[in-house]
Amino acid sequence: MKKFPRILVLIVSTFFLYTCAKPTVVNIALPGDEELSCEQLEDAVAESQKIKREAEYAKEGTGGNITRVILFWPAWAKTLHNADVAVRAADDRIFHLFKIMKKKSCANVDKIEVQILNIENTKITITQQLKELRKMYKSGDLTKEEYKKAKKKVLD
Repeated sequence: MKKFPRILVLIVSTFFLYTCAKPTVVNIALPGDEELSCEQLEDAVAESQKIKREAEYAKEGTGGNITRVILFWPAWAKTLHNADVAVRAADDRIFHLFKIMKKKSCANVDKIEVQILNIENTKITITQQLKELRKMYKSGDLTKEEYKKAKKKVLD
């Protein structure tokens, strides 16, 4: 009989923890991505950007987060964690779609490239930025000229 309240508390805690963690985490690659037209790829990028903005908003001091902190702080921590995962997944999805757009020589690929390579808005160190650029260059995602341009931007 003494175990029942503990089990009930555990179940309720788990329920609150997972129901309060809101941000949506996107799948990075979907089976039909390669067959999408340039317009559909742009729409998918826009959708991923929207999900990223929503995840970033979920990390702010919203009423929901304040309530989570007051009523059940582990739910707040889980929400912050999920928001970070959602932002990273959205960024990875955008990059994945960008590579497909680049392969198809889509018209607005330059606009998306600027968004991806706009390193000034990221919160990583210069060393991390250079390592990521080198990895992208070695994998063939960036041409030598793009790599040099992005590297110069980071170092400036």
